[in-house]
Amino acid sequence: MSLELMPPTRSRDISGFAVFSHGDAGEAHVTAHRMLDEGRHELGHRLLGAWLQWHDGAGSDWTHLQWHMSVFEIAVGKWEAALARLEREILPVARNSDDALTDAPALLWRLWLNAPRAVELPWEPVRDAAVRNLGRHDCPYVELHCLLALAGARDIERLEHWLRAKRHCWDQRTSILAQLAVGLRAFAAADYELAAAALTGVRERVAELGGSHAQNQLFEDIARESWERARFRAVA
Repeated sequence: MSLELMPPTRSRDISGFAVFSHGDAGEAHVTAHRMLDEGRHELGHRLLGAWLQWHDGAGSDWTHLQWHMSVFEIAVGKWEAALARLEREILPVARNSDDALTDAPALLWRLWLNAPRAVELPWEPVRDAAVRNLGRHDCPYVELHCLLALAGARDIERLEHWLRAKRHCWDQRTSILAQLAVGLRAFAAADYELAAAALTGVRERVAELGGSHAQNQLFEDIARESWERARFRAVA
């Protein structure tokens, strides 16, 4: 099944982040990124949803398409559908493989930030996957999402341990990661003023670690939530 409005197959989306673009799934991925970056959530939801109905898959590429669909579902007000997709398509991958190290924590944070009600989200398997992989990958973007998982699970002790281990590393990417870790650790500890300041100061540099504009929007959302919580606490 072909997607309408499909741009020619290419290896980079409109924000400049390399995306997988091989085959039919690759074309669906390029279009999903384009719809997110252009803010065309309803169209993206319709196009990718129709494509997924006619396909099956496995592995990191398939999981990432499920992440895209979940993000569209949240954007169009189908939060419960996004949660169900997480539980059905992404959490089993997080439990049993390393194919959801970025998608699982990022989606859990989006679900939490947009939750229409108080809810306990399933952070444990995602945190466990992060603990297994923290420090094992050369990719700083994977490392960042392991830290994101720890923060979402409120695992302050491991965040502090990571920060102590990196305090003598002065390369540029580690410096960005460390500032993000300070902000995420502060958020997990409910120190929202520090979280807001730390995350706001580095959010525009997240792209230096990797990710697309659509993916990295999450860190702006966390910074914004930090400011709102800090202001609420100040006037309470």
